[in-house]
Amino acid sequence: MNALGRKLTSIFASRRFFYVILGFFIFEALWFVVSVVYPMAFDEDFHMGVIRIYADQWSPFLANQPPGADAYGAVARDPSYFFHYLMSFPYRLVAAFTSSEAAQVIVLRLINVGLFAWGLVLFRKVLRKAGASSALTNMAFAVFILIPIVPQLAAHVNYDNLLMPLLAWACLLVFRLVDSFREQRVDMNAVLQLVVVCLVTSIVKYAALPLLVAIVIFVAIMAYRNFRGRGKRFRKRIIDGYLRLGRTSKIILLGAVVVSGLLFAQRYVVNTITYHHPVPDCGKVLSVEQCMQYGPWGRDYTYEQNRPDNFEANPFTFLGSWLGGMRHRLFFAVSGAKTYFMNYIELPIPVRVFTVLFFAGIIAMIVWWRPLFQGHAYMAFFLLLSLVYCAILWYDQYGMYKQTGIAVAINGRYLLPILLPMFVVVGRAFAIGLARFRRENLKPYVAGVTLLLMLQGGGMLTFLLRADTSWYWQNSVVRSVNDTARDVVAPFVIEGDKYADWHRLIF
Repeated sequence: MNALGRKLTSIFASRRFFYVILGFFIFEALWFVVSVVYPMAFDEDFHMGVIRIYADQWSPFLANQPPGADAYGAVARDPSYFFHYLMSFPYRLVAAFTSSEAAQVIVLRLINVGLFAWGLVLFRKVLRKAGASSALTNMAFAVFILIPIVPQLAAHVNYDNLLMPLLAWACLLVFRLVDSFREQRVDMNAVLQLVVVCLVTSIVKYAALPLLVAIVIFVAIMAYRNFRGRGKRFRKRIIDGYLRLGRTSKIILLGAVVVSGLLFAQRYVVNTITYHHPVPDCGKVLSVEQCMQYGPWGRDYTYEQNRPDNFEANPFTFLGSWLGGMRHRLFFAVSGAKTYFMNYIELPIPVRVFTVLFFAGIIAMIVWWRPLFQGHAYMAFFLLLSLVYCAILWYDQYGMYKQTGIAVAINGRYLLPILLPMFVVVGRAFAIGLARFRRENLKPYVAGVTLLLMLQGGGMLTFLLRADTSWYWQNSVVRSVNDTARDVVAPFVIEGDKYADWHRLIF
């Protein structure tokens, strides 16, 4: 590797480079916070509405459907409620000082940016613990924050922002537990913490359940591999691990397990007993008239009623639509409800770079799977996490497609929890491929070119170049700053074709 290559590698691997990435992400997200009018596209009005419902009581439990809550579905039985309950406390505090909706929203948005940033810090520890180099880890983050919807989602009031740190925390606990298996012991502190984090994650967003399933599968496999044929020893190590816990730790951890278990059971277990499903359909809980006020349910119900009798779902056709829709909604620009979810096509270069990396990454993983995964259990864990999550997500959305006759709720933001781990897997596969062809010296140049291409409109630049003044807060300073920034950036970015889809997006 020549001097320039070594210099680039040193830069990409430095902790300072990560701080630059993190700082740029926070800058992007804050730009959205202060620029974009409420509500933004990713269900921000839904989340704010449910937060206001919980702000009227101290208990996390709702005895019945609250008055005026039909627009948010069967709120009292929705398993994804803990984010709203937690966020109701800062909302109460802000509401006690001001009745300004803008001020209330901005404060909660800032908290959400902090949650997402915390998730990035934790995920860096996850990727490094999994064996990714500093340079690869930092480049994965650089590409991630330049996906246009990443900073936009982080600036929303949305439960996905709490999911990020919780998932990273769970991964760190999984690694800690597996490391104890390798030492022929069981870290019961990690076990109990993992139980609590998984239970809390499940009541923040029920769609995270596939991730938790993958975690359980991986832990079970690693326990079997390290204690195979030694069941008695495994049971003894569990007891020994529990006895090693101090009294205070036992009280705190067991108390947290009990509390999180009760919060979990109040929704999932009660739902299963009462409605025979852990996540009951709104129509099973409320009347059709009530559920029709809930936008997503009303949309699906209307589509189902109008579905042609001769409609036949084709999984292969749907897969193509699903992949295309996911890619588009990772890179498009989208406004909020006040401008009818107006959206513009993605900028050409970042989306094409991502597409090339996606397909090349699949090929690289298939070709060099043995050196990629053998002896690298945590890389295999990342793949398992992604495959289980994507398979269940696809299956669930395919079921909706069969029901409605239309591909609904295909949103790129659903993939964000698994993108960072997969970027590292793909990056290692590329590195192995370059090593096989004796081209390791190309790694820093490939990374540098990728980063430069992603900067051709990635991140907040897509919004800046595609948005119009109707997307902004009704403030002359906000509009002037955004217009000036667009005029400065536009000459340096290839924008490609620009068109507006005036049809309301299916969220």
